[in-house]
Amino acid sequence: MKRFCAAAASFLLATAALADAPATDLSRYKEEPVSGGLLLIVAYFVMWLALAAFVGRTALRQARLEAELKALEDRLDGKP
Repeated sequence: MKRFCAAAASFLLATAALADAPATDLSRYKEEPVSGGLLLIVAYFVMWLALAAFVGRTALRQARLEAELKALEDRLDGKP
């Protein structure tokens, strides 16, 4: 409990010190080279692509396992 209190106190002191820091001029960052909307669309596209790849890979693995299971069942039944 002492460690938690010490960590919380140091975090609060560091946060208070940062809050008193002078404001920084951010006027040079007003122009966006790439819009946020475009980045959002690209992020969604990448996530859908990753999901489709995962689902496709899982479907292929399931088909292979089903074929292997069918072959094993045929061997157990004595079929060629």
